[in-house]
Amino acid sequence: MTSPTDRLRTLARTAVDAYSARCRPRAALLVGSAATGDADRYSDVDLILYYDEVPEESVLAEARDDLGAERFHGRRSPEDGSYGERYYVQGIQHQVAHVPVRAAESEIAKLVGAVELDEELPKIVTGLFEGLPLHGRELIEAWRRDAAYTEAAQRATIERHWRFFPWWYFQEKLRARDATVWRHDVLVQSAYSIVGVLAALNRVYFSTIEFKRARTFLARLDVSPPDLADRLELLFAGDERASTDELERLVAETQALVAHQFPDLDLAIEWGGRPTPPGGREAPWS
Repeated sequence: MTSPTDRLRTLARTAVDAYSARCRPRAALLVGSAATGDADRYSDVDLILYYDEVPEESVLAEARDDLGAERFHGRRSPEDGSYGERYYVQGIQHQVAHVPVRAAESEIAKLVGAVELDEELPKIVTGLFEGLPLHGRELIEAWRRDAAYTEAAQRATIERHWRFFPWWYFQEKLRARDATVWRHDVLVQSAYSIVGVLAALNRVYFSTIEFKRARTFLARLDVSPPDLADRLELLFAGDERASTDELERLVAETQALVAHQFPDLDLAIEWGGRPTPPGGREAPWS
């Protein structure tokens, strides 16, 4: 029986052939689970095609007609001229982005130069590295070389993610204040911060957007606290005190790893103008 990955890759190659005949893209990249080999029967075809100039919508429509596409939706970006499509072929959703080469190269330059550090750019560059080139491999490989993780990007990313609300410091006060929902929000943001910092230490791009297959990702981080995946899950499975203690330990261990590699970075943790490092506790007034 054909696996979901094989079926999606076959559909992707068929789509690339159709667009190549009508639109002549310079490169085509399959991204997502079909590229990494993790597809299942809920997965779709995620394609990015790159052009010197994105074709007119009428030309793209001809390629869709060749594929027998159904239930089409499309939108052009006013910012960079890219065009996004969503449609179905053989009952399987296709999400196809048509992107100008200059826009792709601009995104890489922003990220590598640490000029812009939003959550979308690391997601895009992750797709560049994990994707499966179906056309224009030379261009894709050149972009991968250009997008290599720099020390400047490491430092900027660590500084961006090194933000923690020190729940351990205020835990005795907050335990009496019915703050369960807030505590879980702090745990989520803290987990993202820990992973973001560790990913930068390992020169692995990370984005909080649709963070899936976490254990596979975390296994790539050679520089990390031991048993990281299990311990992150324990933040949300244990009782309040055990969860807070684990968070405190993970932050302290991550802090030590960063200090070893970048001893000049400011890793102080404070809140309300007072130091709140791991091990510290707020004292009640008397």
